[in-house]
Amino acid sequence: MTDYINLWLDIIENMNNENTYKLAWGRALIEIIYESKDENHDLVIPFVQIAEKMLKYYWNQTYFFNLKQSPNSNKRPIIVQETEKCIEFVKDLRHSNIPVWFDRAQQDLMSNSAFYAERISQIAKTLRVDVCWRFKNTKKDGKTVENEIYKLDRSNMHVMFTRKQVKEIKEYAFILSQLLNYKWAQLLEKFNSAPKIALKVKGISDAKIRRNNLSKFKHILLTQMEDGNIIDFYTGKVLEANDISIDHVIPWSFMYSDDIWNLVITSKSVNSSKSNSVPSEEVIRRLEERNKGLVEIVKDPKYHEKLQVAMDNNYVQKFYVALRL
Repeated sequence: MTDYINLWLDIIENMNNENTYKLAWGRALIEIIYESKDENHDLVIPFVQIAEKMLKYYWNQTYFFNLKQSPNSNKRPIIVQETEKCIEFVKDLRHSNIPVWFDRAQQDLMSNSAFYAERISQIAKTLRVDVCWRFKNTKKDGKTVENEIYKLDRSNMHVMFTRKQVKEIKEYAFILSQLLNYKWAQLLEKFNSAPKIALKVKGISDAKIRRNNLSKFKHILLTQMEDGNIIDFYTGKVLEANDISIDHVIPWSFMYSDDIWNLVITSKSVNSSKSNSVPSEEVIRRLEERNKGLVEIVKDPKYHEKLQVAMDNNYVQKFYVALRL
C-alpha cells in the first residue's frame, strides 16, 4: 500500500467527528474519483459536485431511515436542514409523503432549478467553511497535522487531485469507501437506536435498497378476518377487496425489514397518509393482541414460528421503545 493511501487510512481511522460531515465528504470524493473517466490529467472537483453527492447520501438516510447525523436533534447540521427543505419540496410537488429515492427525486428538484441550485449552493458553502480543510487534519502528539492528500482552493471552491493520486485512489477505492462506511455507521450508532445501521449507510442507492412487495403476506393476514369482512387495523372500518394495503406498524424506515408480526391490513389512503409516523401506545397494544390471535390460527409453519419467536422475545415492545428513544 502506498504512502499516499496510508495517509488516507490514517485520516479516516483517527478522525474526530461531532457529526458525519467529514465522512460524507470523504465518501463523495472517493466516489467522484472512482467514477471519473479521464486518468491522463489532474482532476478538479468543484464543491457543488461534492454537495450533490452528499445531498444524495443525507436524502436517503433522512427520508427513508430518519437517521440523526449529530448528537443534538434540536440543532441539526446545516446540510441536514438543506436536505429537509428538498424533501419537503418533493413531498409538496408529488402530493405524497411516500419516500422516493434521490435518484428519482432529483428530476423533481431540478424542475425548479433556482430552488435546487440554492440548496446545493448552501451545502457547498458549508463545505467551504467547515469541512474541506478539517478533513485533512489529524492530531499527533497533541498537535494538528495537515495531511496534503489534495490541493484545496477555498476561494474558487474546488479540490484538485494529481493524476497519480487519482490512479491510487481508484485502485484502493473499495477499501477506502468500506472504511468510511464503517466509521459512518459507528458514529450513527451513537446518535440512533435503529437496527441495521451499517446496511443503511452502505447501500444508499435505489439499486441497493428496495422495499419488497408485501402482497405475499396478504393471505396470512386475512386468515384472521371474520364473517368474510376485511377490517382496517387502524380504523376498524370494513374495506373493499380492491382497497387493501399492507402496512408496517413500526415504520419500515426504522426496521428495514418485513416481518409478519409488524404487518397489518389497512386501506390504501391510510397507508399513504401514515408515512413514517410513530405509532401510538394504543396501536402497539392492539398489534400485540393481534399477534396473539394470529399465531393461534396461522397454519403455515414458517409464519407461525416467526410470530411465536416475536412474541416470546417481546419484539413489538423492544422495537417500539428503541424507536422512541
